[in-house]
Amino acid sequence: MRRLVIGTYDYLRELAASAARGWNRFFFTPADPTPLGLIRVVVGLILLWNYSVYALDLHNYFASDGWSDPTIIQNGWRDLHRYAWSLWFYVPDDMLWPAWCVCMGVFTLFTLGLWSRVIAFAAWAIVISTARRAPVAQFGFDQIISGWMLYLAFCGASGQAVSLDRFLARWKESRAAASRKHKEVRFKITSGVPEPSTAANIGLRLIQLHLCLIYAAAGLSKLQGGAWWNGTAIWSTIAAREFQYYDVTWLARYPILINLMTHISLALEIVYPVLIWIPRLRPLLVAGVIALHAGIGLTMGLNEFGVAMIAGNLGFFSAIQLRSLVTGRKQPAGRLLYDGACPRCRASIALFAAADPDRVVEPVDLTAVDVATIHPSLTREACLRSMHLVRSDGRVRVGYDAVMTILSWLPLFWPASLARFVPGAGFVGRRVYQKIADSRPRDVACTDDSCAIHAPSASLKEPAASKTRS
Repeated sequence: MRRLVIGTYDYLRELAASAARGWNRFFFTPADPTPLGLIRVVVGLILLWNYSVYALDLHNYFASDGWSDPTIIQNGWRDLHRYAWSLWFYVPDDMLWPAWCVCMGVFTLFTLGLWSRVIAFAAWAIVISTARRAPVAQFGFDQIISGWMLYLAFCGASGQAVSLDRFLARWKESRAAASRKHKEVRFKITSGVPEPSTAANIGLRLIQLHLCLIYAAAGLSKLQGGAWWNGTAIWSTIAAREFQYYDVTWLARYPILINLMTHISLALEIVYPVLIWIPRLRPLLVAGVIALHAGIGLTMGLNEFGVAMIAGNLGFFSAIQLRSLVTGRKQPAGRLLYDGACPRCRASIALFAAADPDRVVEPVDLTAVDVATIHPSLTREACLRSMHLVRSDGRVRVGYDAVMTILSWLPLFWPASLARFVPGAGFVGRRVYQKIADSRPRDVACTDDSCAIHAPSASLKEPAASKTRS
């Protein structure tokens, strides 16, 4: 009997300890914040679109004589919850447009990830306030987006990746690194991969669990409807005139397809909360729900809701996979030769390095290496005259073309690279670049192992002997 009691006690103690270890591992293991940052960007873009729609009829949505009487709504919320609030209750009618502009400014900063800790809370407060002030415009999208905003704000990690906060921190770091003239070939700057954090993991886990609850509740509740059992539920929804976005009545000629779509969508929602945690099956399930929401958007017009749900599912993506979509699997994509004795060149390299997501470009100081070892066609004189980019496939880009290629590789600067498609941009750009390059300053001769980024400089057109010494 004593052995039975002791054995039972030991088993329960080990079970509790194992559960505690699993709980800590699930919620408090540091995670890469890249998926969370991407969710922030998508949610921010959705909010900018949503509030642009509000602007089409701002008076009727939020004015005191609009569609919803603020006094009735305020009293109704207080009946449901004593501490219910909305910032819109305190905005006078003549200040609606300035208030809307402030909201758009906050969402813009939230999307860009600037001052993200504070801005995330401000954006969340605006979303909640709008949902409570304009109940006539509420539907599933508002509940979903409010949930994502809650997790992004309170975890405090939404700006740790894919953000201007991250870029500015790396720019400061890369400028400090560029201020030192190294003898090594590699530019001494840390990887663009963000530091894993517990806060990011908590935010991702809350979004993941919320998704599981949503799909589980949706799937199990549908089991109570006979139309889902006999396979006609999808047809009754997409054929309804009040929901119809596109005419899909042609599907009536294919009842087997309708039955298949009904049962697959139901099965997907039921198995999602369980199978999504199996890494090998995760891509199939995520692809399935993306197809599901895309179909709902195309047939019922619930596009904002679908994008919000897809944004949440980004939380199940691997950070490595997400970065590889931008950086590619072969790194570096190119080696950039720059004049390490030129302060302006070092500052430019620091800017590129700060925007580099994961060592896409490898900067090489041409004053510290034999450039022929990088590519046999290169000469020191040509590299000193213009920046050279040696791609991983062996092709060489020079000057303006090298800059444009690098801009097209870096997500933050990619929009600027589109300027190369403007007629005449190449002709003007090459001449402007060369004029700037020919007039750039260079450091005076260094007597130690490092040169400050703002060291005393002389013109590039100084005597050749002086150039050799630098």
